[in-house]
Amino acid sequence: MEPDVSIMTLDIIEAIRSQNYVLLNEKASNAQVELLPKGFYGDFDGFRAYNLKGEETKVPFNEIKSWSGVSKK
Repeated sequence: MEPDVSIMTLDIIEAIRSQNYVLLNEKASNAQVELLPKGFYGDFDGFRAYNLKGEETKVPFNEIKSWSGVSKK
């Protein structure tokens, strides 16, 4: 089952406001990824974020296999 885009969107907004990371699994690698969201791109096609190395990346919603939500560190 695909993750719900509306839940991911709300979690990303919360993570941006609180400066927290989000956890997800990408379809291509199935690896769990921790990202610091910075904003959305396109017509909510996905979001921009920084990985743990500080590199900016774009994450399309349709490439997310599973969504764990906001990481409370």
